[in-house]
Amino acid sequence: MIMILVFVVTLIIGVPIAFSLGLTALIGLHDLGPAFLLAVPQKLFATSNNYSLMAIPLFIMAGELMGLSGDINRLMDFARVLIGRVRGGLCYVSIVVGVMIGGLLGMANAAAALLSTTIYPEMIKDGYEENFSAPFVASVSIIAPMIPPGMLFVIYCVASNTSIADLFMAGLPTGIMIAIVLTLVISFAGRKYKWPVSTQSASLKEVLVKGKRAGFSVLAPFITAISIGAGIATPTEAAAVVCVLVFLVGFFVYKKITLRDMTTVLIRTGTISGAILIISAMGGVLGWHLSIAHIPQTIARGISMISNNPLVITMIIQLFLFFVGMVMDSAPAVMILVPVFMPVVQQFGFDPVHFGLLMCLNLSIGLLTPPVGTVLYTTAMATGVPTDRMIRHIWPWVGALSVVLMVIAYVPDSVMWLPRLLSR
Repeated sequence: MIMILVFVVTLIIGVPIAFSLGLTALIGLHDLGPAFLLAVPQKLFATSNNYSLMAIPLFIMAGELMGLSGDINRLMDFARVLIGRVRGGLCYVSIVVGVMIGGLLGMANAAAALLSTTIYPEMIKDGYEENFSAPFVASVSIIAPMIPPGMLFVIYCVASNTSIADLFMAGLPTGIMIAIVLTLVISFAGRKYKWPVSTQSASLKEVLVKGKRAGFSVLAPFITAISIGAGIATPTEAAAVVCVLVFLVGFFVYKKITLRDMTTVLIRTGTISGAILIISAMGGVLGWHLSIAHIPQTIARGISMISNNPLVITMIIQLFLFFVGMVMDSAPAVMILVPVFMPVVQQFGFDPVHFGLLMCLNLSIGLLTPPVGTVLYTTAMATGVPTDRMIRHIWPWVGALSVVLMVIAYVPDSVMWLPRLLSR
C-alpha cells in the first residue's frame, strides 16, 4: 500500500514517471532488506545493457531523418493522387498517410503531432468540422505504434523476452485492420453528412510521377519489416541499415539533409531515446522487486480464483489494461505490467506474442482517453481545439478502436497468421 501511495502521489505532484518508478522500487526493496539496495545499480545497468534496446534510438533517428528529408510531404502528395475523386477523400488520405508514417515514426504521439500540423489544416480548409477532424486525426495516430517498427513492441519484447520479429509481424495486420475499420466508419459518415470531394482525379502520369518521388519513402518501412520478418536482419541491424539508407538518400538524392542538420538530429534522438531508456531501466528495477516479492504470482492466483475460463480472463485483463491506459502512459505501463501478467500468460497458456499485441494496442487506445491521454492532449495543443471538446468527441473513435481490440482478442488468427507463416 505504501508503494502504491508513493507512486500515485509522485505522479500527481508532477515527478517524472521514470523517477516515480525508481522511488517506488527503492521503497519496496528497502522493506525487503537493505542488502537488495546494493544490487540496484547493477540491475539498472543489466536492464539497459540489452542489444534489442539499441533499436529504439536507431529507429528514432531514422524517423527524424525521414522527416527532415521531406518524406512526409511526398507521402501525402502520393496518397492524395491515389485517392482521386472520392467523397470525404481527405479522410482516406489521412488514413493512408497514417499507415505510411507508422513505419517512419513508430510512436503515436509523434504521428499525432505530425498529422495535426499537416492533415488537420487541410481538413478545416475543405470544410470539415473541428469537432470531427481533431478526434479523427488523433484516432489515426494509433496506427503508428502498430506498424513496424513500433517502439512499444520493442519495450514489451525486452521486458518479456519475446521475439521482436514475431510481434512486429503481428502488428502489421493489426495496423491495417485499424485502417480498414476507420475507412468503414468514414465511408458511412461520408454518405450521411455528404462531405466534400477533396481532390481532383489524377492522371496516370501524375500518379506515376508522385509515386516515383515517394518511392523510397514508401518502400523503406516495408523493406525493414520484411527483412526482420524473413530473418535477414535483427530489428537492431535493420534499424542501423535504415538510418544509413535514409541519410544517403536524403543527402545525395533529395539533397534535403546537410551535415549541419545532423547535430540537431543527434540531439533530438538522444533526448527522446534517453527518456525512453531511463523509463525502461527504472521499470526493470520495479519489475525485479515485484518478482522477488512474488506479487505477480499472487495476482495470477487471484485472477484464477475469479474464473478458469481463458475467455473470461482475457476480458478481465483487457478491462484492467483499458483503465490503466486512462491514467498512465503506455511505455511505463508496459514496463510495470509485463512482470505482473507473465505468470498469468504462462498459467493459462496464452501466446506471449498475441498477449503483447493486445497489451500494446489496449494501452495505445488509452492514449486517447482522459485524464492522462497524451495523444489526446498532443492533438488538442497542435490543432488548437479545446481539450474539453476533444474529450466529448473522442469516444466514438475509442469505440471503433475497441472493436478492433476485441476482434483480435477473440479471433487471434486474424493477426497471428503472418508471424506463424513466416516462422515456418
